[in-house]
Amino acid sequence: MKTFVHIFILLLVLSVNGQTTYLHCGKLVDTKNGNVVTNKTIVVSGDKITSVEDGFIQPTSSSDTVIDLKDKTVMPGLIDMHVHIEHETNPNRYLEDYVLNDADVAFNSVHFAEVTLMAGFTTVRDLGGTGVNVSLRNAINAGKIVGPRIFTAE
Repeated sequence: MKTFVHIFILLLVLSVNGQTTYLHCGKLVDTKNGNVVTNKTIVVSGDKITSVEDGFIQPTSSSDTVIDLKDKTVMPGLIDMHVHIEHETNPNRYLEDYVLNDADVAFNSVHFAEVTLMAGFTTVRDLGGTGVNVSLRNAINAGKIVGPRIFTAE
């Protein structure tokens, strides 16, 4: 799973350059048809997947990138539709509302965002918090920190 997330993060970084990236996938989870297919190439132009091709397609430009995942299984990112990214469930969760200040909550949320992404969740819907969730979303969108795409109640 960590390899998948690292590849996802790499794709985010590469998308800024506007180049084309070719992911050579040994196995690819096809969620549309409900099966696993083999020997596929995912073509990413900028920040969009433009196609999934049979076989291992070679780049058309010297500025393009190939990521060899022939010995990996690749799947789409997961979506969590109910999170509160500012907190995590733990035995002290309700006590923390009284002992943590806003800066503590903000620093902790950066960690929670990274943990969420590393678990394979590339998109989350945050149902509200203290306002840190909005700032966290903005920092992720600006590329300042690593985390999933956040849709949040403001």
